[in-house]
Amino acid sequence: MSEPMNATVVAEPIAERMSWRDRVARAMGGDAWTIGLAAAFVALYAFTLLLRPAYGLEALAIASLPVAFAAAGQAIVVISGGIDLSIGSVIALTNAISAVLLLNAPELSVPIVVLVLVIGILIGLVNGALVVLSRVPDIVVTLSMLFVWAGAALLVLPTPGGGSVQWLDDLIDGGFIVDLVPRALLVMLAIVGLVWMTL
Repeated sequence: MSEPMNATVVAEPIAERMSWRDRVARAMGGDAWTIGLAAAFVALYAFTLLLRPAYGLEALAIASLPVAFAAAGQAIVVISGGIDLSIGSVIALTNAISAVLLLNAPELSVPIVVLVLVIGILIGLVNGALVVLSRVPDIVVTLSMLFVWAGAALLVLPTPGGGSVQWLDDLIDGGFIVDLVPRALLVMLAIVGLVWMTL
C-alpha cells in the first residue's frame, strides 16, 4: 500500500487578493458602502460650507431630524415585512397639531407633547387596522392614507404658523457641553439608537 502524498497548498497572501476598496474598508473597520457614504457626506458638507459658510453642523442636525425620525419609523415597518408611505403625512399632521395647540396653550406643553405622541400611535393603529381588515396590500392603503393625513394636516393648519415652547426649542438648539456637539445630533442619535436597540 502506498503512502498518501502530502500536498501542501500555498495560498497567496490575503493582501494581494484584496482590492484597494477592501483594504481601505478593512483598515477603517467597516464595509466599502459605509466608507463611501461617509466620504460622500463629508464632500457634500464641505461643498455646502463653501456656498454658505454660516451653515454649521447644528443647522444640519436640526434639518435632518424629521428625515431621521421618518427613517427610523420606516425601518421598523420595513424590517417587519411591510411598508408605510404615509409616514411623512403623519409627521406633518402631528406637527401641525402640536404647533396649533402650543400656540394656544403653551402652559400645557407637556400634556400636549404626550397627546401628540398618542395621536401618532392612534394613526398608526388606524393604518394597520385598515391593512389587516381590508386585506388590501399595505402599499395601497398607506398611499391612500398619505393623502388623507396630508389633507387633515391642511385642515388643522392651512398656512405656515403655530408656536412652540422654550423647553422644546432648548432640546435641539445649541451645543452640548461644548458647541462642537449639537444637541439636535444627540437627540437624533438617542432616538435612532433606541429604535436600533429595540430591533
